[in-house]
Formats: sequence, C-alpha cells, structure tokens
Amino acid sequence: MDSSLIVNSLGIGGAIFLVLLMVWFVAVYMKRRVGPDQLQTSAASLHRAAWEEKRERPRLAVSWMASVDGGQGAMNAMVKDVSRGGAFVVSKNPLPLKTRLAITLQPAAQSPLVLNAEVIWSNINVPADKVINRGMGIRFIDNDEGDRNRLNQLIVAGFKDD
Repeated sequence: MDSSLIVNSLGIGGAIFLVLLMVWFVAVYMKRRVGPDQLQTSAASLHRAAWEEKRERPRLAVSWMASVDGGQGAMNAMVKDVSRGGAFVVSKNPLPLKTRLAITLQPAAQSPLVLNAEVIWSNINVPADKVINRGMGIRFIDNDEGDRNRLNQLIVAGFKDD
C-alpha cells in the first residue's frame, strides 16, 4: 500500500514539474522573440494575416515617400499601405509605441499632406531575419476635417487606379 502511494506521488509530482518546465520554456521563448513592450500584442503581431481581414477600413498599397517627426527631428520613411484610419510606415528606426508624431505624406504628383498620428504597432524588437520591412503601424489622430477629406480623396483615387 505504501509503495503505490509513493509511486502515485512521484508520478503526479513529475507531471506537475513537466508542466511548469513547459510554461517556463514558452515564457523565455516569447521574451526572446518579442520585445517587452510588445508582449501584450504578440498574438496580433504573430498572426497579422488573421487580423488584417477584420480591419474597419480597407488598406491601399502605396509607395509614398514620407517624413516622420516624433519630437526628435524628422526622419525619412516610406508609406507602404494606407487607409483613412492609419498606415504602415517603413523606417530603419521605428518610434516607440504610443509616440505621437507628425507625418508628411508625399503622394506621387500631389502636394504633401501633413497629418497627426500615433504609433500603435512596431516591429523594432523582432529579429532582422524575421522582418520583411522594418517599420511601424500608425493611427491618424486629431486631424481637421479638411486633411481627413484630402486623405480620403487620395485613397479613393488610388483604388480607382487599380
């Protein structure tokens, strides 16, 4: 009777140990794959294709030159896709999450458009071999109606050209 109790206790203890070891391994793996400021959004960043379909506004693929000023001077960038709500900005040095910025969009054969935005996603902490375009996702915020209308006109014109 005592030997079966010992065997059962060792089996249960071993199973608990293996579960804890697996949880530890997953935690260490995620810290290395995703930076600490992006752990909350790691599921969204790892499964980007799944949530792209759930966007409120359609994105237009573009190649617009841009200038981004997040408070420490302007840096050159390129906008790869844009919607009325935001854009993906390719940049060698993406800004930290929640950074407010001014972005000057320079669509081909158009005058520049300056918009206010906030960084809501960044792949700055993703290893270089896992990134196609280093950059950040921005959400347009606090822009006047005229600027929003001009952005909408650029997007509509882009969809008509396709």
